[in-house]
Amino acid sequence: MDLKNSNYKVITNEGAKCGFCNKNLKPIGFDYLYVNYDKSMIEYERCNCEKAIQFWKEFDLEQEEKQRQEKYRKIINSIYKDNYMKKRLQKYNFENASDTCEDTFIINQLIKFTDLCIESEMKNGLIIYGNMGYEKTYLAVCIANKMIEQNKIVLMEKSSSIIDKIKESFNKDALSEMQIIELYSNVDMLIIDDFGNENLSKWALEKLYKIISNRYDNELPIVITTRYNKEQLIGQLSIENDTEIAEEIVEVMNEMCYGISIVEEIKTKEKVSISDQTIC
Repeated sequence: MDLKNSNYKVITNEGAKCGFCNKNLKPIGFDYLYVNYDKSMIEYERCNCEKAIQFWKEFDLEQEEKQRQEKYRKIINSIYKDNYMKKRLQKYNFENASDTCEDTFIINQLIKFTDLCIESEMKNGLIIYGNMGYEKTYLAVCIANKMIEQNKIVLMEKSSSIIDKIKESFNKDALSEMQIIELYSNVDMLIIDDFGNENLSKWALEKLYKIISNRYDNELPIVITTRYNKEQLIGQLSIENDTEIAEEIVEVMNEMCYGISIVEEIKTKEKVSISDQTIC
């Protein structure tokens, strides 16, 4: 072969250096090879210096996050006919929340909670409790929109809508019940609105329990709005005299969530500071 008259380049083990320690890096898969690839297309070994290790660790996490988001957005696009956040709700934000909720302390605590969720530092969930007319949904949507602005995947549904999506998967070749449950279990934020206000079967409650407990195990936050306290919620979710699954759902919610009441002063489990991942 007449190499002088060809467009091939010689790639050697001196083709790249570590940007941190200047160590020579070998191309992966060969030492010396005549190839017609641009040098920038060749993949080189990763350096084992401390700074390079940290760089590649962060790089890999970022790539995993991109792949995860792409996977879940693809599923979302296949199960939602319209934008999963309704147009009417897209304009809700914390800046305008004072028009609805006069308690700025509550709003500030919700903003802190949301910021921690955006930074993936909030492992707990939140229950927003209040009677009808206290705009629980409005405040939950403010959380959703603030996170969506930061490219987080947020799904906001009523319990029955989640169950409908699972049922619809039975008629779709491309998706399975497991994939739908995985989606709700792993998106950045799941908001269940007006929880306890719908009649659900035991089968449906078992699916909801699986999603909520998965998020608890995965240390992913959840926001629940409801007009019912703990005892009332168990009663609302119970099937006739069978309270077992209802008690399990409420128990795991109580374990993973802090509570805010927007009819009285803010209520908590024990603490009063968000700096250590507790809410008000």
